[in-house]
Amino acid sequence: MSGIDKTKFRVYFDEYFNALSNFAYGYVHDKTVAEDIVQDVFVKFWMKREVIQADNNVKSFLFQSTKNRAIEIIRRNKLNDTMVLEKTKEIESDERLMQEADNYLMKQKIFASIRQLPPKCQQVFKMSKINGLTYNEIAAELDISVKTVENQIGKALKFLREKLNK
Repeated sequence: MSGIDKTKFRVYFDEYFNALSNFAYGYVHDKTVAEDIVQDVFVKFWMKREVIQADNNVKSFLFQSTKNRAIEIIRRNKLNDTMVLEKTKEIESDERLMQEADNYLMKQKIFASIRQLPPKCQQVFKMSKINGLTYNEIAAELDISVKTVENQIGKALKFLREKLNK
């Protein structure tokens, strides 16, 4: 199969837009600029759709293009933010870039899965895993038993394992 059709392009856009925006934000520290960068990358992607093969190289192309465009914007605007420059130096090799890309995609998938939990289960899970509260603290704050907290955490972890293994 040669090239990318509209349907495949939409799949890639839906799958990667948020992760690429977060990735670009790591460079430019501006949400609007980051989203503009990703939109530019997808325009470039669409324009090259006839020569790009629909395989694993798509992810690499999108993340590398996003990185390059972000660096171009930084240079053009002569941003001297040392954190941005350090981030640029930090991600040099393709292997490290792909690892960074995979991390962004996994984080996106985890947070999307957490949002699918039932409200009470989601609340207990966030209090434990994100806010770092103990089971006893959660039980006291929500006026539920520690056993209920344990059950909710177990339920959440089982759900997340199933979602993330797909």
